[in-house]
Amino acid sequence: MIDAHTHLDVRSFEDLEKMALSGIETIITCSHDPYKMSVPEVYLDHWDRLINLEVKRGKMAGVEVKVALGVHPMGYPKNWEILIKKLPEFLENENVVAIGETGLHYLTEDEKNLLREQLILAKDYNMPIIVHTPEKNKKEALIEILKILDEVKIKDDLVMIDHINKETVDLIDRDVYVGLTVQPSMKISHEEAAEIIKNYDKKFILSSDLGSLKADIYALPRTKLYMKKIGVEEEKIINSIYKNAKEFYRL
Repeated sequence: MIDAHTHLDVRSFEDLEKMALSGIETIITCSHDPYKMSVPEVYLDHWDRLINLEVKRGKMAGVEVKVALGVHPMGYPKNWEILIKKLPEFLENENVVAIGETGLHYLTEDEKNLLREQLILAKDYNMPIIVHTPEKNKKEALIEILKILDEVKIKDDLVMIDHINKETVDLIDRDVYVGLTVQPSMKISHEEAAEIIKNYDKKFILSSDLGSLKADIYALPRTKLYMKKIGVEEEKIINSIYKNAKEFYRL
Protein backbone atom coordinates (compact mmCIF):
# COMPACT_ATOMS: atom_id res chain seq x y z
CA MET A 1 0.00 0.00 0.00
CA ILE A 2 1.03 3.60 -0.66
CA ASP A 3 -0.45 6.39 1.47
CA ALA A 4 -0.43 9.07 -1.21
CA HIS A 5 -1.07 12.25 0.82
CA THR A 6 0.05 12.96 4.39
CA HIS A 7 1.73 15.67 6.47
CA LEU A 8 4.22 13.67 8.50
CA ASP A 9 6.02 16.62 10.05
CA VAL A 10 3.13 16.98 12.50
CA ARG A 11 2.79 13.25 13.26
CA SER A 12 4.67 11.12 15.77
CA PHE A 13 7.38 8.58 15.02
CA GLU A 14 5.06 5.96 16.51
CA ASP A 15 2.46 6.76 13.83
CA LEU A 16 5.01 6.06 11.10
CA GLU A 17 5.93 2.78 12.77
CA LYS A 18 2.29 1.67 13.05
CA MET A 19 1.72 2.47 9.38
CA ALA A 20 4.73 0.36 8.44
CA LEU A 21 3.42 -2.49 10.61
CA SER A 22 0.01 -2.28 8.90
CA GLY A 23 1.56 -2.96 5.48
CA ILE A 24 2.09 0.54 4.09
CA GLU A 25 5.35 0.53 2.14
CA THR A 26 5.56 4.15 0.99
CA ILE A 27 4.17 7.42 2.38
CA ILE A 28 4.05 10.71 0.48
CA THR A 29 4.43 13.71 2.79
CA CYS A 30 3.21 17.01 1.31
CA SER A 31 3.87 20.67 1.92
CA HIS A 32 1.17 22.43 3.95
CA ASP A 33 0.78 25.31 6.41
CA PRO A 34 1.96 24.02 9.81
CA TYR A 35 2.87 27.55 10.90
CA LYS A 36 1.84 31.05 9.94
CA MET A 37 3.55 30.96 6.54
CA SER A 38 4.06 34.72 6.54
CA VAL A 39 7.41 34.93 4.73
CA PRO A 40 9.07 32.75 2.07
CA GLU A 41 11.83 31.71 4.47
CA VAL A 42 9.33 29.76 6.59
CA TYR A 43 8.34 27.74 3.54
CA LEU A 44 11.96 27.14 2.56
CA ASP A 45 12.70 25.77 6.05
CA HIS A 46 9.54 23.65 5.84
CA TRP A 47 10.61 22.18 2.48
CA ASP A 48 14.09 21.50 3.87
CA ARG A 49 12.61 19.64 6.83
CA LEU A 50 10.44 17.43 4.63
CA ILE A 51 13.38 16.44 2.43
CA ASN A 52 16.01 15.99 5.11
CA LEU A 53 14.20 14.96 8.29
CA GLU A 54 10.95 13.25 7.26
CA VAL A 55 12.71 10.95 4.79
CA LYS A 56 15.15 10.01 7.55
CA ARG A 57 12.35 9.41 10.08
CA GLY A 58 10.71 7.09 7.56
CA LYS A 59 13.86 4.99 7.24
CA MET A 60 14.09 4.75 11.01
CA ALA A 61 10.46 3.54 11.16
CA GLY A 62 10.87 1.03 8.32
CA VAL A 63 8.78 2.83 5.70
CA GLU A 64 9.83 4.71 2.57
CA VAL A 65 8.97 8.42 2.66
CA LYS A 66 8.84 10.54 -0.49
CA VAL A 67 8.10 14.26 -0.66
CA ALA A 68 5.80 16.68 -2.49
CA LEU A 69 6.83 20.34 -2.35
CA GLY A 70 4.62 23.30 -3.14
CA VAL A 71 2.71 26.26 -1.75
CA HIS A 72 -0.56 25.44 0.00
CA PRO A 73 -3.60 27.66 -0.68
CA MET A 74 -4.55 27.85 3.01
CA GLY A 75 -1.36 29.64 3.99
CA TYR A 76 1.24 31.46 1.92
CA PRO A 77 3.21 34.71 1.99
CA LYS A 78 2.22 37.78 -0.02
CA ASN A 79 5.46 37.57 -1.98
CA TRP A 80 4.93 33.92 -2.98
CA GLU A 81 6.56 34.56 -6.37
CA ILE A 82 9.92 34.07 -4.61
CA LEU A 83 8.91 30.49 -3.80
CA ILE A 84 7.92 29.79 -7.40
CA LYS A 85 11.42 30.85 -8.48
CA LYS A 86 13.07 28.74 -5.75
CA LEU A 87 10.99 25.59 -6.18
CA PRO A 88 12.83 24.18 -9.25
CA GLU A 89 16.04 23.90 -7.20
CA PHE A 90 14.25 21.56 -4.77
CA LEU A 91 12.59 19.50 -7.52
CA GLU A 92 16.01 18.09 -8.44
CA ASN A 93 16.22 16.19 -5.14
CA GLU A 94 15.82 12.43 -5.63
CA ASN A 95 13.21 12.19 -2.86
CA VAL A 96 10.93 14.87 -4.32
CA VAL A 97 8.30 13.13 -6.45
CA ALA A 98 5.65 15.85 -6.97
CA ILE A 99 4.63 19.47 -6.63
CA GLY A 100 2.04 20.07 -3.93
CA GLU A 101 -0.06 20.31 -2.14
CA THR A 102 -1.47 23.27 -4.04
CA GLY A 103 -5.01 23.99 -5.26
CA LEU A 104 -7.86 26.29 -4.28
CA HIS A 105 -9.45 26.83 -0.87
CA TYR A 106 -10.91 30.32 -0.48
CA LEU A 107 -11.17 30.86 -4.26
CA THR A 108 -9.42 34.23 -4.31
CA GLU A 109 -7.80 35.55 -7.48
CA ASP A 110 -4.40 35.41 -5.78
CA GLU A 111 -4.93 31.70 -5.03
CA LYS A 112 -5.87 31.07 -8.65
CA ASN A 113 -2.67 32.75 -9.79
CA LEU A 114 -0.66 30.71 -7.28
CA LEU A 115 -2.21 27.48 -8.56
CA ARG A 116 -1.68 28.54 -12.18
CA GLU A 117 2.03 29.20 -11.63
CA GLN A 118 2.57 25.83 -9.93
CA LEU A 119 0.73 24.05 -12.74
CA ILE A 120 3.00 25.77 -15.25
CA LEU A 121 6.02 24.54 -13.28
CA ALA A 122 4.61 21.01 -13.25
CA LYS A 123 4.08 21.17 -16.99
CA ASP A 124 7.54 22.64 -17.70
CA TYR A 125 9.37 20.18 -15.43
CA ASN A 126 7.13 17.20 -16.24
CA MET A 127 6.37 16.73 -12.53
CA PRO A 128 3.18 15.29 -10.99
CA ILE A 129 1.11 17.86 -9.10
CA ILE A 130 -1.37 17.41 -6.21
CA VAL A 131 -4.36 19.76 -6.43
CA HIS A 132 -6.37 20.39 -3.24
CA THR A 133 -10.13 20.97 -3.20
CA PRO A 134 -11.76 22.48 -0.08
CA GLU A 135 -14.35 21.02 2.31
CA LYS A 136 -16.70 23.94 1.59
CA ASN A 137 -17.55 25.16 -1.92
CA LYS A 138 -15.96 22.00 -3.33
CA LYS A 139 -18.00 22.01 -6.54
CA GLU A 140 -17.31 25.67 -7.22
CA ALA A 141 -13.60 25.18 -6.54
CA LEU A 142 -13.42 22.09 -8.73
CA ILE A 143 -15.06 23.90 -11.66
CA GLU A 144 -12.48 26.70 -11.34
CA ILE A 145 -9.64 24.16 -11.11
CA LEU A 146 -10.81 22.42 -14.29
CA LYS A 147 -10.88 25.79 -16.09
CA ILE A 148 -7.32 26.54 -15.00
CA LEU A 149 -6.16 23.06 -16.10
CA ASP A 150 -7.60 23.77 -19.55
CA GLU A 151 -5.92 27.18 -19.63
CA VAL A 152 -2.49 25.79 -18.72
CA LYS A 153 -2.92 22.79 -21.04
CA ILE A 154 -1.16 20.40 -18.67
CA LYS A 155 -1.29 16.67 -19.43
CA ASP A 156 -3.93 14.75 -17.48
CA ASP A 157 -1.47 12.16 -16.24
CA LEU A 158 0.49 14.83 -14.36
CA VAL A 159 -2.52 15.87 -12.25
CA MET A 160 -4.18 14.42 -9.17
CA ILE A 161 -7.29 16.32 -8.08
CA ASP A 162 -7.56 15.48 -4.40
CA HIS A 163 -10.24 15.26 -1.68
CA ILE A 164 -12.99 14.30 -4.15
CA ASN A 165 -16.30 12.93 -2.82
CA LYS A 166 -19.53 11.44 -4.19
CA GLU A 167 -20.97 14.93 -4.85
CA THR A 168 -18.05 15.94 -7.09
CA VAL A 169 -16.75 12.77 -8.72
CA ASP A 170 -19.11 13.14 -11.69
CA LEU A 171 -17.70 16.59 -12.48
CA ILE A 172 -14.30 15.16 -13.39
CA ASP A 173 -14.59 14.67 -17.13
CA ARG A 174 -10.97 13.91 -17.97
CA ASP A 175 -8.34 11.25 -17.35
CA VAL A 176 -6.65 12.83 -14.33
CA TYR A 177 -5.91 10.89 -11.15
CA VAL A 178 -8.67 11.26 -8.56
CA GLY A 179 -7.70 11.47 -4.89
CA LEU A 180 -10.05 10.02 -2.26
CA THR A 181 -9.20 11.10 1.28
CA VAL A 182 -10.34 8.71 4.00
CA GLN A 183 -10.65 11.11 6.91
CA PRO A 184 -14.20 10.85 8.32
CA SER A 185 -14.06 14.01 10.44
CA MET A 186 -13.12 16.25 7.50
CA LYS A 187 -13.37 14.37 4.19
CA ILE A 188 -15.03 10.97 3.52
CA SER A 189 -15.43 7.68 5.38
CA HIS A 190 -13.84 4.42 4.27
CA GLU A 191 -17.34 3.21 3.34
CA GLU A 192 -17.95 6.15 1.00
CA ALA A 193 -14.51 5.76 -0.57
CA ALA A 194 -15.14 2.07 -1.19
CA GLU A 195 -18.54 2.73 -2.77
CA ILE A 196 -17.08 5.37 -5.09
CA ILE A 197 -14.31 3.00 -6.21
CA LYS A 198 -16.85 0.23 -6.74
CA ASN A 199 -19.23 2.35 -8.81
CA TYR A 200 -16.86 4.41 -10.99
CA ASP A 201 -14.06 3.67 -13.43
CA LYS A 202 -11.50 6.37 -12.72
CA LYS A 203 -7.86 6.43 -11.67
CA PHE A 204 -8.51 6.59 -7.93
CA ILE A 205 -5.75 7.11 -5.36
CA LEU A 206 -6.49 6.60 -1.67
CA SER A 207 -4.84 8.53 1.14
CA SER A 208 -5.30 9.41 4.81
CA ASP A 209 -4.29 13.11 4.77
CA LEU A 210 -2.65 12.58 8.16
CA GLY A 211 -1.94 15.96 9.69
CA SER A 212 -2.51 17.97 12.83
CA LEU A 213 -6.27 17.29 12.93
CA LYS A 214 -8.14 14.04 13.61
CA ALA A 215 -7.21 11.35 11.09
CA ASP A 216 -6.86 7.57 10.77
CA ILE A 217 -3.39 6.06 10.39
CA TYR A 218 -5.14 2.84 9.30
CA ALA A 219 -7.24 4.56 6.61
CA LEU A 220 -5.83 2.46 3.77
CA PRO A 221 -5.91 -1.01 5.36
CA ARG A 222 -9.37 -0.22 6.76
CA THR A 223 -10.69 0.77 3.31
CA LYS A 224 -8.96 -2.21 1.69
CA LEU A 225 -10.68 -4.61 4.10
CA TYR A 226 -14.07 -2.98 3.55
CA MET A 227 -13.67 -3.06 -0.24
CA LYS A 228 -13.09 -6.81 -0.03
CA LYS A 229 -16.13 -7.14 2.23
CA ILE A 230 -18.49 -5.44 -0.27
CA GLY A 231 -17.08 -7.23 -3.30
CA VAL A 232 -15.05 -4.53 -5.04
CA GLU A 233 -13.09 -6.01 -7.96
CA GLU A 234 -9.57 -7.06 -6.95
CA GLU A 235 -8.02 -4.97 -9.74
CA LYS A 236 -9.81 -1.84 -8.50
CA ILE A 237 -8.58 -2.50 -4.95
CA ILE A 238 -4.96 -2.89 -6.06
CA ASN A 239 -5.16 0.18 -8.29
CA SER A 240 -6.60 2.45 -5.60
CA ILE A 241 -4.28 1.46 -2.74
CA TYR A 242 -1.07 0.92 -4.70
CA LYS A 243 -0.75 0.80 -8.48
CA ASN A 244 -2.20 4.21 -9.40
CA ALA A 245 -0.11 6.03 -6.80
CA LYS A 246 2.98 4.14 -7.94
CA GLU A 247 2.33 5.24 -11.53
CA PHE A 248 1.42 8.83 -10.67
CA TYR A 249 4.48 9.41 -8.46
CA ARG A 250 6.75 7.26 -10.70
CA LEU A 251 7.92 5.16 -7.77
